[in-house]
Amino acid sequence: MIPTEHEEQCALVQYLELKKLKFTSIPNSTYTKSWKQKAKNKAEGLRPGLPDLLVIVKDHLVFIEMKRVKGGRVSEHQETWIAALNDCKSVQAFVCYGADEAMNLIERLNK
Repeated sequence: MIPTEHEEQCALVQYLELKKLKFTSIPNSTYTKSWKQKAKNKAEGLRPGLPDLLVIVKDHLVFIEMKRVKGGRVSEHQETWIAALNDCKSVQAFVCYGADEAMNLIERLNK
């Protein structure tokens, strides 16, 4: 059975906590049936596609878009954000297919 994106991200969060890295999740996918809340979110600047996690690794901001190992697909909005972030100095953005790939990435960047 292939873990869900949620399960993969939760495993990565446990790893980040063990490593004592500064990070946060970006709640772009917060689901609501309320049109009032959707309008409020949009008015406050919520836009689709920003990667799932922001992690500080050494002196860099690292954005990670999590996907499940098989079946994960990057949306057009996500591709646009990742490209824009990678154009910024001291910022790197990645798509990781599974927690293991994300952990290996963090280890490489932290050397």
